Amino acid sequence: MSQNTDRLTTMAKVAPDQVGQIEGSIAQVESSIDSLGKEASAITDGVCGGAETDMTTYLDGPKLTALQVIWPEVPGTLGPLYIVYGGTYGLIDYTTGNITDWEYRQDNLVPTPPVPPEVVPGPPDPEYYVRYVFTPGDDSMIDGWNDDYSFGNDYLTRPLDTGASYGLLPKIGSLQNAANLLNENADKIGDSVAVFNKYKT
Repeated sequence: MSQNTDRLTTMAKVAPDQVGQIEGSIAQVESSIDSLGKEASAITDGVCGGAETDMTTYLDGPKLTALQVIWPEVPGTLGPLYIVYGGTYGLIDYTTGNITDWEYRQDNLVPTPPVPPEVVPGPPDPEYYVRYVFTPGDDSMIDGWNDDYSFGNDYLTRPLDTGASYGLLPKIGSLQNAANLLNENADKIGDSVAVFNKYKT
């Protein structure tokens, strides 16, 4: 019994120093999280945000204007050309983040005539025609912004288990987990002093 109580005495005695060391480690981890967070914000807002803004301005302006010459509005037949952005456009995500989820459309204004009951109907006329989608190599400006966005998105989101460790957001998540673990450790070791003191020699 004496051996156990002696060990508890030692554990209670060194616990405050252990807590101090852990708190020092927590401070270092939190400093790293703060630094990486600033880097992630710079890439998110600067690289990805900048490429997305430039791409959107171009697609809504000069590109649309140029394509309207190819697919003009035809009153009563075709509506004006317009752009539709998809749900993953501008998304920061390792597998789906992009600025290529968009397409130009033109509405079909000609109604589908009713089909007599005795006639087997064919496919209905489309509500709109997809006129243009992202095609690599077709427009060097679009390619450049896409490459920059893809670079930034990958720099932010690449998982740590894919053969590289530069993914800032997964790295931040890992460090936050480490900080949580260290905080739990510090709390437990700090609380242990009162319990161990009850049973020490």
